[in-house]
Amino acid sequence: MKLILTRHAKSSWNDLTLDDHDRPLNERGQSAAQRMGNWVQGRRHTPSQVLSSDAARAKETAELMIYEMGNAPSLTLDAGLYHASADTILARIQRAPKGDLMIVGHNPGMAELAARIVDVRPVHDRFSVYPTTATLITEVPVDDWADLKFGMARVIQFIVPRELKELNTA
Repeated sequence: MKLILTRHAKSSWNDLTLDDHDRPLNERGQSAAQRMGNWVQGRRHTPSQVLSSDAARAKETAELMIYEMGNAPSLTLDAGLYHASADTILARIQRAPKGDLMIVGHNPGMAELAARIVDVRPVHDRFSVYPTTATLITEVPVDDWADLKFGMARVIQFIVPRELKELNTA
């Protein structure tokens, strides 16, 4: 099965009265999420399900990516993914139904999960930082998410929004 890990896109700081949980994406973030969804779909990595933090910026990232993917993966919002640790995110993945899965979450948990879930880290100068909208596509040798453990995923590709512009895929 495929496991896709995406950090939410760039959020807006225009309204400083908003609670962190309620911050939406800014225009750059919206564009990056759309481009990333299009890129995932174009490489035939579209998941059957998306599990996202319920924070506004993560939810909006997931919704924009799903729209661009076109074949409507199901979306589940999970309050437990808001600023979750790698261990918590792994536990959520292990409870997911069978099928290719995308997780949309926050740093530092997403960066830590990405580093710990792969067998060999990709050679990429932004992998350890895991910037906004960064996306890791992996293949995992399990038929049931309950069997997933750290260090099992094989990297297919890691990409950041800047590279999408360079590839002219937007």
